[in-house]
Amino acid sequence: MRALVTGISGFVGSSLSNFLVSDGWDVTGFDQRKSDMISNIYVGSIHDQEALTDVIRICQPDVIFHLAGVIKSQQSKEYFIGNVLGTLSLFESLLETGLKPRVVIASSSAVYGPRLGKHPITENFALRPATDYAASKVAQEVVARRFFLAYNFPVIIVRTFNLIGPGQPPNLACSSFAQQIALAEHQKENGVIKTGGLSAQRDFVDVRDAVQAYELLARKGTAGEAYNICSGKAVSIHHCLDLLLGMATRHFRVELDTMRLQKNDVPVQTGSMRLVEKITGWQPQISLKNSLSDLLNDWRERVKSAVE
Repeated sequence: MRALVTGISGFVGSSLSNFLVSDGWDVTGFDQRKSDMISNIYVGSIHDQEALTDVIRICQPDVIFHLAGVIKSQQSKEYFIGNVLGTLSLFESLLETGLKPRVVIASSSAVYGPRLGKHPITENFALRPATDYAASKVAQEVVARRFFLAYNFPVIIVRTFNLIGPGQPPNLACSSFAQQIALAEHQKENGVIKTGGLSAQRDFVDVRDAVQAYELLARKGTAGEAYNICSGKAVSIHHCLDLLLGMATRHFRVELDTMRLQKNDVPVQTGSMRLVEKITGWQPQISLKNSLSDLLNDWRERVKSAVE
């Protein structure tokens, strides 16, 4: 099986490529930046349709895992440029090649927005995006479904809930906490952990579990359908911080940083994984505590490497 992974140098892309290679896939990457961990990678913008078309023709993928996009930005339009126009560019490139590989679109649980009640979110819930990022992911899904309906592209949409694990960038809460702890430990001093809001409850899934679900859905998922990738349990950001602080070798004081507070933040979100389990047999295997431990140890190694 041949795979093309857009955004392969990122947090999810790196983990996915490692898993696919270990599972016997022939993996080609496309990203804006090189990666020391990935050898077979073409560097370019997802908006460069000519370059993307050439890469697709060269690697002749059976599956495209479309991970390229924008997660954090201060500019609203950047989300739509990266997530919507980037996806449109991919499908227009596929039209030029005449190829119809399976396309796994990495969407997000953010598309569901705030929910009322305590029932786990299923794939049939209405989409109620409350942020620019969420709105751009809804629009991305619409573009993908349009090419499924109009041109019969076999599209699989994965709505991943909150990812966690080694390699996570520091602009997300748990990784930011782990980075701050690792830096203070290295400097051998007690420190301050700066946080945003801690009351929000999230459904966390380890990235190493999630990418296995992506691969299984690429093989077994029904074209045109969306699938939740989640744990089925919600815990507070505060609980995650407490677990990390319990693993630290120094004492820390927690301090609220108002600049880290998110507007329109969803207070509680829990997903249902029944559909993906039914179709593929997938269940998450890595506990939250182990995910956080691996994340903290990864940051300890990153801090150590940066100063050596």
